[in-house]
Amino acid sequence: MILRHVARGKTNKNIAAELGISEQGVKVHISRLLERYGAENRVELVSLTGAWPEAQDAEYATLSGDIAGIRAGLNKTYQDASAFSEMHGGNGHGIAPAPRKTPNGHSNAGTDLGAEVRALREVLGEINIALKLARELPADADVGPLVDAIRTRVGAALEQSAKLDALVDRERTADRRSRQTAS
Repeated sequence: MILRHVARGKTNKNIAAELGISEQGVKVHISRLLERYGAENRVELVSLTGAWPEAQDAEYATLSGDIAGIRAGLNKTYQDASAFSEMHGGNGHGIAPAPRKTPNGHSNAGTDLGAEVRALREVLGEINIALKLARELPADADVGPLVDAIRTRVGAALEQSAKLDALVDRERTADRRSRQTAS
């Protein structure tokens, strides 16, 4: 609780008044936090503990926005693949097989969210390249297997993007709780 107030730039006196404790108690608590984290001052303490609520929330909002953009691109690519199949006389096969767990074969446990979003963006790029190459095939080519592969990859990427979006929300909530208990 105190750390959150420190992160918001409040003075010891203001913190003490808000929490209903003595100013000396606030000083002692902050001194112990500085010692525990090896920080030399309040700014370094807040930085080391990641207690900048606005910065963290902005980072999660950016990740959520990136994921939303990727999902929109994936949905458009899926529609483009379906339209491409119809242009080739409907020789694209029906519904895509069940999507894989993740587009890059990794599990979410203990991963860096930013890296996972970048990997998902790369998958979108790969899918778009495959669709572009498919468009260069002769009009009489059997594009069914290729369209199925693109749809499968898009389905897996959409599933992964939904999982990442949920993971971002869970991490954001966990960070907020962590900041509350650290304060």
